Parts: sequence; structure tokens; C-alpha cells
Amino acid sequence: MKLQSMLRNFGGAMALTLVLATASPNTWAQTADSEEISNLLSQAKSHAALADDDAGRLESYTRSKLAWRTHAIKLQEIKQHVNELLKVDAQLNDLRAQGSPWQQDAINQIDVHLKELAALLTTTINHLNDNQSHVHMQAFRDYAESNHDLIAKISAMINDYVDYDKAKSKAELLEQKLELPAPSGAE
Repeated sequence: MKLQSMLRNFGGAMALTLVLATASPNTWAQTADSEEISNLLSQAKSHAALADDDAGRLESYTRSKLAWRTHAIKLQEIKQHVNELLKVDAQLNDLRAQGSPWQQDAINQIDVHLKELAALLTTTINHLNDNQSHVHMQAFRDYAESNHDLIAKISAMINDYVDYDKAKSKAELLEQKLELPAPSGAE
């Protein structure tokens, strides 16, 4: 009887060991921040800042007498920055499973807003292509303002995530330095 009990316990222990040995490292590090994701968020911050600057300039062009070609050039510059953001977004989505919960939320939020921005920017470019002589009309002004508002919102959101990441990392380093216990319920 003792032998059967020992074998059962041994079998349970072996099964647990097997599960632990074959489990993905991501299963156990699910709450750890991904350094790769943090780096990509910093890249996204740079691209978003450039897009925001260009979108602000485009909006200011609508209050000038500049030719439609100048508007078109600025729209192409914005498009290039947004395309770079979309490339970073694709990389972030590929790494989503490796991120901590807050990083996964950041990726989700950025993804939703970038898709909205891509659609709006495409509509704005199409409007300009169809109405080149109307860049000083209210419709184009509204498109330029909407692009700037949305890009500014995305840029601010990404900045906030990057700032949070840096503050969180700094707090964790200080906790280690001071040998403080980790807060309960922490990521």
C-alpha cells in the first residue's frame, strides 16, 4: 500500500515537473515588461512626433495662400511618418503575447487609433486629389484639422505610455536598490 502511494505521489511530481519543463517561458513571465516592446514604443514616439509636427504645419497651410502642391507634399510627408508608425505597430502586434498587461493594452490602443488615422489620412489625400483647387475651402481645412487632432492624440498617448514605462522601470530599480518588497497585485 505504501509503495502504491509513493508511486502515485512520484507520478504526480513527475507530471508537475514535466509541465514546468515544457511550459513556455512566456507562461511564467506573462507579467514582465518586454524590453523589445519598450524599445518599439520609443520608436513609435519618434515617428508620432514627426507626424504631429507635419500635421500641424499642414493645418497652418490651410490658413495661407500656398498652392495645392505644397499641401500635397506635406500630406505625403505625413503619410511616410504614418507608414513608419504602421510598421512599428505591426512589430508590436507580433510581440503582443510577450508583453505585460499594460504593454498589451498600449498595443491595442495604438493599433485602433492608427487604423483610424490611416483611413482618415487616405480620405484626406483622396479629397485633395479630387479637389486640388479647393485647398482653401472649409472641407479641406476640416480634413487637415481632423488629421492634426487625431495625430496629436496618438502622439500624446504614445508619449504617456513611454513615460509610464520609464517611471515604472525607475520605480522597480529603486525597489531593488532599497530592497523593498514588491507591491501586492503588481504586474
